[in-house]
Amino acid sequence: MKTVKEYLVELERNKEGRPEQVRDGLEIYIELWRKTILRGVIADSDRVEDALEKIEKAGGLYTAAEGPTDAAPTG
Repeated sequence: MKTVKEYLVELERNKEGRPEQVRDGLEIYIELWRKTILRGVIADSDRVEDALEKIEKAGGLYTAAEGPTDAAPTG
């Protein structure tokens, strides 16, 4: 099983040769993972499987990376 660090390196490599829109999407995804590491939700040495469980418990990737919001839901 890959570590988070290995997974992010693989994603970086996969950006090469892709259309701009795909590269941009991958960059956003990678940045969310990096922010999740910086916030201490996961570690780059975690196995991806374990990191995904931690991210899910934190409310999903965006919430794990950016933190919870106090904004009231719309609709």
